[in-house]
Amino acid sequence: MRRHVGGLAVLLAAALAGCGPGPAEPVHFSGPPARILIVNGSVLRAIVASYGHLSRAFAPRTTYAAQFAGSAQPVPRVPGIVEPTAVFKSYAAFARDLAAGTLPRTVHAVLYDPEKWPGTPLAEQRDPRAYMVRFSQLARAHDLAPILAPARDLVLVPGAACAKRRGENLSRAYIRCRLATGDAGAAVFVVQSQLDELTVPAFRHLLAVAAQQARTVNPHVAVVAQLATAPDGQVAAAGQLVAAARSVAGMVQGFSLNARTSDLQAAASVLGSLRPS
Repeated sequence: MRRHVGGLAVLLAAALAGCGPGPAEPVHFSGPPARILIVNGSVLRAIVASYGHLSRAFAPRTTYAAQFAGSAQPVPRVPGIVEPTAVFKSYAAFARDLAAGTLPRTVHAVLYDPEKWPGTPLAEQRDPRAYMVRFSQLARAHDLAPILAPARDLVLVPGAACAKRRGENLSRAYIRCRLATGDAGAAVFVVQSQLDELTVPAFRHLLAVAAQQARTVNPHVAVVAQLATAPDGQVAAAGQLVAAARSVAGMVQGFSLNARTSDLQAAASVLGSLRPS
């Protein structure tokens, strides 16, 4: 994965890194409402272990506990609805697992994370919208909730069906290429917005347009904004994450939070700030 992009699965992997003394107590903030959370399973386990009193924060919402397909780690028990979620970098890998019968029966949702990296086959990188449709259709056929999270760097792929133009930034290309309109059958659409979270106007603009695009083709889709405690390696304070989240209140139904286990205080502060929707 290219360092300048910082995609979802890279941050999920980073959640496994980091150790040291016990985390400090979370800081209290007043955040926006959220009915959906997507949190890496290892981070969720660490938060429950370190901040047991925060378990109540999960009660009024659905939490997708995201783990790489094949992970044997148990999903933590927290109040509310918890959906074990398998993360796939490619449609091909998802189809193979289903055909082989290796996807655990405990998995209720599947997350498709196509990016410009070796984990996503070139054909899928070049035409992500077509493969998002296939992914959602296959998931629905097996009674799984499809979650789509295409990275913005797909517009940098040579030979892409829709590519970044000279002078465009990734967000503008993402919007022009309408990656948020990937499929009318998705249950949840994740906008990989974390690189804009420290610039609130840009973050808000991206989410406003992407959410509108997603709902144009799928009025019932739940749109989720992605936040990260260290987007592209730049540490973000909990207050900055909450400010970004507040800026899109009413536009999105929830948040995908990527965090390293070394950033548990910030992650817990953000989760504790979210209100029932």
